[in-house]
Amino acid sequence: MDKIDLEGFLIKNKLILIGSLIFIILIIGAVFGIRFYRYKLNRNAGRALWKGVRLYMSYNGKNPEALSESVSYLKKLQSKYGGTDSAKISNFYLGLDYMRMDRFKKASAYLADYTKAYPKPGADNLTYLAYSNLATVSMLQKNYKNAISDFAAMSKIGDVKLQEYAMLEEAAVYTQIKKPQKAVAIYKTMLTDDAMTKDRGYIENLIQLNS
Repeated sequence: MDKIDLEGFLIKNKLILIGSLIFIILIIGAVFGIRFYRYKLNRNAGRALWKGVRLYMSYNGKNPEALSESVSYLKKLQSKYGGTDSAKISNFYLGLDYMRMDRFKKASAYLADYTKAYPKPGADNLTYLAYSNLATVSMLQKNYKNAISDFAAMSKIGDVKLQEYAMLEEAAVYTQIKKPQKAVAIYKTMLTDDAMTKDRGYIENLIQLNS
């Protein structure tokens, strides 16, 4: 009886069962298709990024065309593979390209985009370098206000070594623009944190020099 009912059910619902099976197969195929597409997209984006980076690294001061070609590759990467990790990382190298081309406004914009995507340092340390180069660009333009902001942003990242470096640099800018009292305030803040610096004598000497 059960066998007859089962057969009857299968016959009666044959089209529904076949349709459900096809639907499940299509869903599985779509999932794997999307994963494969993303894998291929990221792989191609990574290759394009590496081409742009190699061109940047080949610059020796006498071949400015290497920088122009690097910019071209990296911009095509962003246009074709926008949203990928490689496209986000390319902002860092575009910033470096434009720095070497003395196009500081564009350099700042791309480096800032990188720090927005990666605000905290990873194993590659590019975030450290992005913040540092942002401040360097501001200093080259004699835009000390922006440089101070860049170093202040660096000092808020949860990394003691980076905080120490950023605060020392920020204080040095204040000394350079004849605002030693602000430099002293930063040095005194550093002395309140034992983890910030192991060389307290050095910081105390800097306080004396700016007092």
